[in-house]
Amino acid sequence: MWLTILGVALAALAGLALYFVATARRIARPTRGEPIVRDATKAALLVIDMQEDFTRSQGANAYDGQERDRAIGRINALVAAARKAGEPVAFIRQEHQGRAVQWIASLLLGGAGNPGRPGARLDRDIDADGCPVFVKHVADAFSDPALDAWLREQTVGRLTLTGLDLAHCVRGTALGARNRGYRVTVDLAGSLAAREKPALHAVDEMETAGVVLRGPEDGAPRAAMV
Repeated sequence: MWLTILGVALAALAGLALYFVATARRIARPTRGEPIVRDATKAALLVIDMQEDFTRSQGANAYDGQERDRAIGRINALVAAARKAGEPVAFIRQEHQGRAVQWIASLLLGGAGNPGRPGARLDRDIDADGCPVFVKHVADAFSDPALDAWLREQTVGRLTLTGLDLAHCVRGTALGARNRGYRVTVDLAGSLAAREKPALHAVDEMETAGVVLRGPEDGAPRAAMV
């Protein structure tokens, strides 16, 4: 009897592990969509997941406070420059969807990213005044069709991405944009990464897909990373 109980328990644990892996892969997978039109040449700025659940988190995967402040300063400078140039700016927020995913977020992330939390708001120091905010449920912001539609309405063909996390949602959105034909630049100075190794892997993957990585200094090519 005990062997049977042990076998059932091990099978349940294996099933749960497979579910975790499958869910993580689904959330991380970049989306695909219709190619943008050839005359889409306007530039836009997308700021990804700069929410207090993440920017002001605690624990092993927390972002360094000085790095956060540096990134926020850079993002606000990018927003100001885009406004001055008459270029669209949009912010992206993460909200986990589905009870299972929200349960995993509660278990592993203290609930960060679950809807209805005070930390779901954009960071208090971010200048998002007057900018549209799009909500996504997986890593790639293009999973929200409203974002792609908004960009196409304004004939945007060039995107600058920044925010967090470089290894996850910035990567997913950059690859989703490339899958549609957008020219994509990731601003590293405004981006955050909780862990160096996954961020470096994501950088290599994005570069292979044709994403331009702009270094810490304005206009510089990739130089220093996380």
